Amino acid sequence: MKELIHFKKQRELGDILSDTFKFLRLEYKPLFKALMRNAAIPFIILIAISAYFTSISADISFLNFETINATDIILPIIAILIAVLFYYGVLYGTILNYIKLYIQNEGVVDQNELKSAVKSQLGGLTGLSFGLFFTILFTFIILIAPSMAINYIFGGLILFFLFFAFIYFSTTVSLSFPVKVFKETNIVNSVKDSFRLIKGEWWMTFATILVMGLLVYVANIVFSVPVIIYSLVKTFTSADQISQGDVSGMIDWVYITLNAISTAIQYILAGIYAIAIAFIYFNLNEKINQTGTFETIDSIGSDL
Repeated sequence: MKELIHFKKQRELGDILSDTFKFLRLEYKPLFKALMRNAAIPFIILIAISAYFTSISADISFLNFETINATDIILPIIAILIAVLFYYGVLYGTILNYIKLYIQNEGVVDQNELKSAVKSQLGGLTGLSFGLFFTILFTFIILIAPSMAINYIFGGLILFFLFFAFIYFSTTVSLSFPVKVFKETNIVNSVKDSFRLIKGEWWMTFATILVMGLLVYVANIVFSVPVIIYSLVKTFTSADQISQGDVSGMIDWVYITLNAISTAIQYILAGIYAIAIAFIYFNLNEKINQTGTFETIDSIGSDL
């Protein structure tokens, strides 16, 4: 009999982390298949653009700004940004809809049904991804203006305030994706409900995201070891060129390939966040609405 993970219940931080990896261990095969069917194209586009940006970096001399063409840098960065936001919209949409069907069908997920769900929500999911990014960016820019004006008075404290404000707002909107998928709300209501759920539970949510982020970061470092080693070797062998701001001696096809593989793995591992965010959502939703408790009571009543 298949072992099931019950999402609709309260969990402590440790339980959220352990159940995240347990769910990944139990469902990694069908979940990977779902990502291949739904997120493969935006993933490939993202990696291709990232590899291209890495390749053109070889032609840039960072110590000689007169040789840098702003268009050559800005356009690839904008392209990467668009590709990243679109990819994350599809990534979160695929994983969260997978979990939604997993809950509804007691562990059975129909891949065709999942693909239809992601396709129907594609506009809203990518719109939410872009909306959250630009909202956070706009909020950060608004905070910079008054901060610069009083920077001479408060000094480094203002930088701490900016950093904390960015972290606080990012955490409070972190549940927007699961709210949108599980409650099928629009973008505005998804953000509002995320604020409502996290109210009073901000520190717990932040701590869970922080610990999960550190674990994924360590994993990313492990997979980046080949790139790091190769970069060190090329740094020593091309020391004269690099000292003059010419990095072309370090960036070759081997470096680009290793970097592309490392980047690809990092974007795949980002899916772990989506699973963790789902557990956080159901934990907070259960504390406030006790949805899972009422459903359990109803099911017991129907069996009598």
